[in-house]
Amino acid sequence: MFKRVITHKGFLKSVFILGLIYAIILLFLQWAMFGFSTALFSEGISPLFIITLLGAGLFCGFMVSFGKFWGKLKREDYKNQ
Repeated sequence: MFKRVITHKGFLKSVFILGLIYAIILLFLQWAMFGFSTALFSEGISPLFIITLLGAGLFCGFMVSFGKFWGKLKREDYKNQ
């Protein structure tokens, strides 16, 4: 089932779009933790921070997309029985 889900048309597009959205949300939450201070927040940004942020966003995007497409395929299998 895993291979069916990840090879389904539109899965990777969904992962990247949702991953980007989650990364933006995580970036906003980090900024909020610095009290919306641009000066303090810009000091804390490093390349490792950006890579971690994008990785976390893509991980969340993958998990949500996998659940969405898995449910869709399960409904289709149940409907075709």
